[in-house]
Amino acid sequence: MPRNARCLTGLLCLVALSSPSVGRSLEPQELPVFGTGVAVVTVPVFVTDKSGRAVPGLTAADFEIEDQGKKVPLVAFQAVDAASPAPAAEAGTQVQAAARRQFLLLFDLTFSTPAGIMRAREAAIDFVRGSLAPSDLAAVATFSHAGIQVLLSFTTDRSQIARAISALGVVDAQRLPDPLSIAYDLGVDRWGPGIGPPGDNRLDEYLRQMAQLISRSEQTLYRQRVDGFLAGIEQLARVLDVVQGRKQVILLSAGFDSTVLGGAQGQEAAEAAQAAADGRLWEVQSDRYFGDSVTRDSLDRLFKSLAATDTVIHTVDVGGLAAAGAVDQAVPGRLAPGRDTLAQLAANTGGRFVKDANDLRAGLVELLDASRHYYVLAFEPLDARGKPGRLRKLEVRVRGSGLEVSHRKGYVIPDPKRDVVPGAGQLQAAETIAKGLSGGSIALRAVAVPYRDAKGDLSLPVVLEIDGRTLLGGGASKELKLEVFGYAFDGEGRISDAVGLTPAFDLGAVRSGLEAKGLQVLTSFAVRPGPVDLRFVVRVSATGRAGSQRVRLEMPAFEAGKIVLSPPLAMDDPRTRLVLPAASRALPGLAIPFRLADTPFTAEPLPLLRNGAERDVCVMAWGGEARYGGGPSYEIQAELLDTAGEARDLPLAGPPRVVRDADGLERYVLTLAPKDIPAGRYALRVRFRDPTTSATGRSEIAVQLE
Repeated sequence: MPRNARCLTGLLCLVALSSPSVGRSLEPQELPVFGTGVAVVTVPVFVTDKSGRAVPGLTAADFEIEDQGKKVPLVAFQAVDAASPAPAAEAGTQVQAAARRQFLLLFDLTFSTPAGIMRAREAAIDFVRGSLAPSDLAAVATFSHAGIQVLLSFTTDRSQIARAISALGVVDAQRLPDPLSIAYDLGVDRWGPGIGPPGDNRLDEYLRQMAQLISRSEQTLYRQRVDGFLAGIEQLARVLDVVQGRKQVILLSAGFDSTVLGGAQGQEAAEAAQAAADGRLWEVQSDRYFGDSVTRDSLDRLFKSLAATDTVIHTVDVGGLAAAGAVDQAVPGRLAPGRDTLAQLAANTGGRFVKDANDLRAGLVELLDASRHYYVLAFEPLDARGKPGRLRKLEVRVRGSGLEVSHRKGYVIPDPKRDVVPGAGQLQAAETIAKGLSGGSIALRAVAVPYRDAKGDLSLPVVLEIDGRTLLGGGASKELKLEVFGYAFDGEGRISDAVGLTPAFDLGAVRSGLEAKGLQVLTSFAVRPGPVDLRFVVRVSATGRAGSQRVRLEMPAFEAGKIVLSPPLAMDDPRTRLVLPAASRALPGLAIPFRLADTPFTAEPLPLLRNGAERDVCVMAWGGEARYGGGPSYEIQAELLDTAGEARDLPLAGPPRVVRDADGLERYVLTLAPKDIPAGRYALRVRFRDPTTSATGRSEIAVQLE
């Protein structure tokens, strides 16, 4: 196995969120070009003043960008304030994807003292919970004898981030993993405050063992670990390249002794190390300091990879976090804290070096302040057909004196013949989920139905429909393997539930059915009353073609005196469709309410209505405990709303048929018969009124009228 592959064991899932009401769906559009795409290149630009503070208030006219030395016009521009709840999406999906701060907390378990890591872990949890902006994404990774392992992809879920930092991949034997690693443990209380550091001492014992293994006296092993560490970061940068926007790696480490790489020794090494740690890098001669040409070439490749992928490394010296006088916590045989290497990593990647960090959170506040205000520039390359695999240099200038500009130094035209970086496809899917992006070459539609069963338990059944024509558009001939992921987030960005499946189909048997009616995935999420954010991604495994869908809605509490309605559901016979039931992680029972008495049906997320033709729709109504035995029928009104919001009455063709169920919901079957209405896209809205209490309820769904 190649060394880089060994260093990244487990790096298969990394990551990095206008939505309709219940039942509406978004129009299909192309997914953003991630990382090294050439259709449009996005460049996050960070501008600071002489004091290192972020500079707000700049406009597109203040910037000039050059691609390969030639000035190019901007096609999109967005100013970002990370302290805002979320970046605006006005500039388009691709710019939205790049307009998020993304921090990867990388804990070095090999070259650090156990006491330093234990204190860094507690400080990092405090930093994540108390300092990150609401729109910030964070991920967690470790470096140990197994190489670099990503424990948690980029996510907004602070509880899951805290859980990953608490365990650091050691105290996690009972955890329930997530299909895309956006959650560290789906088995913990999804709605609790999160969990703190574990109460046992397994992590401390593990760190002590690592300290013993990496004794500085074992030169060969030590150098192998250093080589593996540098190679792992380079490979990490390659994988991160598919993620839009700047990736900020916060390396919590005590550093490694650079002299084992074959560089300067004795007094010369000590003087160079002190100069690097003090920030006097001009006094360090790299050819002497880093030793032989092989080592220097390796570092050059690392720094170029980080620059090309817009990845910076901020280093935090956790040696300063060790308890005073804790000599027993030191790494045996270690000659120096390694601050010089931490300083070099930060300086050569555009990051910051935090030393003497007895207060880690305070040390990182400066880093957050320096990146609070930034700008996303987008342009079209002058020659998108250039040589694949070659770095194209970028240069960004900003008007004004005394300003410092930080941005990615280039981008690479993808080489279709080059091997795909392991985990890149899943990373793209995870980023799409985490950032809430919608679109892609595969069209998706979804309808969600708030549900309360006979026991009073709430859930959110969902029908995800995958368009068959766009699904088959990639030219698959014999077998179709899919990856389907769905997540439910609450209003604070926490993951409530998730579903994942990887079905495979013999196209000889199902092609005609897919072309006619597509594929439906039937699932149900455990959610609480309040805002719910549903996000789905569907990928074709062989080609990487994908589609994504986001639906935001309000989950009702099913309170007494309130009428709760499902969207108007156009019913179809499930025997005429390809339908995949998929239980979520939290609801293995998969309670599905799509039935009329003993007859099941499947719902269509985008119903088709025709002028002059009748079409039955089902509305599930809950009116409180008092209606379990059956109360008087509701007064019902239906209407169509065009894109301008103008409403047209839609009379019902006869009285509704009412089917009462043991779950306490009444199913109203309404027969719609539109006539002489212009064709187009509408919202079908229904209103129910209880004649006894005068309580009202309404719901709607997008429809296509012909």
